[in-house]
Amino acid sequence: MIKHQAAMMVLFLVGSTPIIGCGGSGGPRPPMGKVSGTVTHNGAPLTEGSVVFSPAQGKGSDTGHVAIGQIDSNGRFVLTTFNTGDGAVLGQHVVTIQAKTAPKTTPPPNPDGTITFNYALAAGSAIPAKYENPEQSPLRYTVEPGSNTFEIDLTE
Repeated sequence: MIKHQAAMMVLFLVGSTPIIGCGGSGGPRPPMGKVSGTVTHNGAPLTEGSVVFSPAQGKGSDTGHVAIGQIDSNGRFVLTTFNTGDGAVLGQHVVTIQAKTAPKTTPPPNPDGTITFNYALAAGSAIPAKYENPEQSPLRYTVEPGSNTFEIDLTE
């Protein structure tokens, strides 16, 4: 009888643990809005990189939760904060874009046809540097409840 009661207590504790522990480590999640859109550079789709929405200080949400979306080959993105495609916290955001060109690892041939391997060109940015820095980016978007679609055009 005692073994049976002990086994029942263990089953109760194990069975109730998910219920007790389901709140998550950070408490309830902040209100969110779905966010998607496209990124263009001088009118043409940016074909790779990422979009980062960082909550602006004092402008709506100050939770600090950043949302990130990968840019596909057509310039489209969908933001994720906690779970894939869940969007961004509500409020105003400073938006940055990360779009690096691939490093050139093979230098061009010398006039005599030989190749000198004593240097490699570093990866560069495919877009103006101001869009990569949150302190310089002119991009500001406000995420509202529901679905938000943003067309982001980067210009020189």
